[in-house]
Amino acid sequence: MMPVDAVHAGGATQEAGTSLGWAIPMTVAAAAVLGGAKLLASPLVLPVLGTASLVTGFALAAILYVSGRRHQHGAWHLAGALVFLGFAAALLSDGPEAIAQLERMQARLASAN
Repeated sequence: MMPVDAVHAGGATQEAGTSLGWAIPMTVAAAAVLGGAKLLASPLVLPVLGTASLVTGFALAAILYVSGRRHQHGAWHLAGALVFLGFAAALLSDGPEAIAQLERMQARLASAN
């Protein structure tokens, strides 16, 4: 009979490997968000972040649903978190200020041409 501690240690090792597999994509995503925040005007950061999170979350959920692996894969929870964060970013954004910023950008582009 195997000791209980050995069973838990094996499960922890497997979980650590799974978590490490997500570390690189999450680091790349965080770098993209920080880079986008530096490039965008401040009123547009939350709407763009919210839209990107929603699209990514729904796409991931659709891929997992179609492949039939939504109950076997931890990415289902990640997709839900992305959708939740996307809606939260959209709710926290200042719509009129974002529209005003887009109009200013459009006016600059029109005057440049």
